[in-house]
Amino acid sequence: MIGIIGGTLFTETPLFASSSPEIVKTKHGKAEITRGEKAVFINRHGTKRDKPPHMINHAANMAAMASMGVDRIIAACSVGSLREGLPPGSIVIPNDFISLFGGSSIFNKELRHVIPALSEELRKILAEKAAGTGLYVENSGVYFQTRGPRLETRAEIRMLAGFADVVGMTMGDEATAAAEAGIEYAAICSVDNYANGIMDAVISQEEIDRLSSKNSIVIRDIILGIVG
Repeated sequence: MIGIIGGTLFTETPLFASSSPEIVKTKHGKAEITRGEKAVFINRHGTKRDKPPHMINHAANMAAMASMGVDRIIAACSVGSLREGLPPGSIVIPNDFISLFGGSSIFNKELRHVIPALSEELRKILAEKAAGTGLYVENSGVYFQTRGPRLETRAEIRMLAGFADVVGMTMGDEATAAAEAGIEYAAICSVDNYANGIMDAVISQEEIDRLSSKNSIVIRDIILGIVG
């Protein structure tokens, strides 16, 4: 079974059109999932968009996915570009990430050490599907996760740009929790803005949301094409 993490566009597809969100209780808390015949979906920020990045219970989400028999997850993420040559409207399929200030762990009460990594098999499939979209696609890149929900200062972005290609607020924690749950994980990222100070960008949440809509349907269709 494959898992999908993203936004509300997925619930409007035939995969989940006849399904309703349900609450799954785990030892890490509750998770809201939508179950279809071919896939299990989690709306990252909740059906009411009431879960800011720093409040998402990734451990519960991954535990719920695992209990549904999910062994692979593809996530759709929104990111800011840390490079002038990576403009809004692009797609990035990260091959690594930095998440130094991660949130809850599935192993909060156990002495366990996991080395998280992004699935090369899923990344290859995503790259093949993305190649036919006509959008500019980078098949590798480093994702830097900040805590959120605030955006980063210009000084912070100057520092991050020395180590990563894109910045976001969720993927690192998701990938880590997936590794802890024994689930393969990969993400396809929509570059929805230049990060604060790159190209003298002046950004707002409204502008990010506006630009996000341009890529969201393409990314949704890429993922749906993989699920079948």
